[in-house]
Amino acid sequence: MKELAGYVSDGAKKSHLENLLIMDFQTADHSHSLLGRKFADDLQAAVSADSTVKLIDRGQYIAFVSREALLIPEANNPDAANWIASQISAKSFVIGEYEKSAADIILHIRIYECPAPRNIQNLKATFSRTAEMPSLDLRGLAATGEDALSAEQKAGAALAASRGFSPPECRRCPQPPFSSTAIERKANCTINLIAEIDEEGRISDLQLTRGFFYGLNETVLKGVKEWRMKPAVGPDGKPAKVQQMIEVAFRMGR
Repeated sequence: MKELAGYVSDGAKKSHLENLLIMDFQTADHSHSLLGRKFADDLQAAVSADSTVKLIDRGQYIAFVSREALLIPEANNPDAANWIASQISAKSFVIGEYEKSAADIILHIRIYECPAPRNIQNLKATFSRTAEMPSLDLRGLAATGEDALSAEQKAGAALAASRGFSPPECRRCPQPPFSSTAIERKANCTINLIAEIDEEGRISDLQLTRGFFYGLNETVLKGVKEWRMKPAVGPDGKPAKVQQMIEVAFRMGR
């Protein structure tokens, strides 16, 4: 990792990059895992040995993408990664993915300068497998940064809350609007949430489980909070508070 970090540092200094953000690395099939996070953490630690390279704290990055549920395949798209970088004051960023061979892990990374984004450098490094790598690779991360299995169980629990109850129904559920940036990008996506719907059919709590970029999370949270539902009815025939999965789709022609 030290050799790769040297190349990253040299490239950053040569191109006069500031506030460099190293994002979590994806698997070859564009999912996220603890191994991809460890590679990013290790690269950050190695690059930080050069005090002339200014790095964005990865803790700040992890908190942001977890809150916004942005650990999704599209996060490795340079335009989407550029948007993430802009939200936490980064002026350059590193994205990448790793592939596996029988004995090695091969890491491919790309360095970009904001705000274009402009590709500065592409690098590849090969690492011998260690004993811990297979288990870290198997530990997938959900969009929120949680363990993927735990996130699936949590979503299932939200649906299970309505078992034995009549499901809530929309009375007034207008489509949240596109953000101006999403219109410019012609964004197409589906945002997933867990909603708590009270006995009067109001949305009392919302949690993102799969978000998107360009300010769409904000418009969805604001819009869905205004929805009015026909409340669920419990076995006793009375309105009941339940949790429900909600999907909001945004579609624009290319």
